[in-house]
Amino acid sequence: MDSTSGIPGLLYANSKISRPDILDDNAFFEWYDEEHIPELIGTKGFNSAFRLIDTNPDSERPHLAVYPTRNFSFFQSNGFKSLKSLQSDKLPGTGAVAEVMESTSRFDKLVQVYDPTRKGPGGHTKCIISAQMKSASGPAAEEDIDLWYREEHLRLIAKSEGYLRTTRYKLAFSASFPPASEDEVKPPVWLALHEFETETVDMAKLAELTITDWTKKIHETTKGIFIIYKLSKGFGTKDLFHGVEL
Repeated sequence: MDSTSGIPGLLYANSKISRPDILDDNAFFEWYDEEHIPELIGTKGFNSAFRLIDTNPDSERPHLAVYPTRNFSFFQSNGFKSLKSLQSDKLPGTGAVAEVMESTSRFDKLVQVYDPTRKGPGGHTKCIISAQMKSASGPAAEEDIDLWYREEHLRLIAKSEGYLRTTRYKLAFSASFPPASEDEVKPPVWLALHEFETETVDMAKLAELTITDWTKKIHETTKGIFIIYKLSKGFGTKDLFHGVEL
């Protein structure tokens, strides 16, 4: 990734079908795979995208799409704001996405790439643990979470069976679709995407590997959202910041 292209960032969009009476999963995926994601990759901002699904069948918002960008400022550009695929003949009713889908999105800046296996982009990743964390003790304690990741936690989680790599992000702003205020949808400050080349992750064994006094302290003072997603499809170069040094 070109170091002159700006600060790398990520769009993390979590969604659900709000009108299952007129839109099923197959039609939803057809719109995503044939119109929406190709349009995004066709812009100057993106060359990769990933569509995933929550492994919990009772999930409120089971669908996740992540879009890495080489330049975070693209999210504020006219090219991003004028996407045409949010209105589609593939969707029922008027064809407006807002009528059949609800989505919450976080826009993040990349803060760390931890890649001990260095297997590169492509089809290695089978599932991802999404870990969103926020300190309950105020802004000063947020840096403790960052330090814990860098100095201990990633080194331990890397011992897990099938572990590939982790990319970490810090929230810049959030949005919802249909629109709501940022205060209503603001996610936790930190996001970590832990990639695995296995179909699932033994969370009990993972906990055994990573439990330390520091980990206990972190979890006592943070609020977190931890979800295992299965990778459904990758698009473009399938490059989630491989080779980026931060």
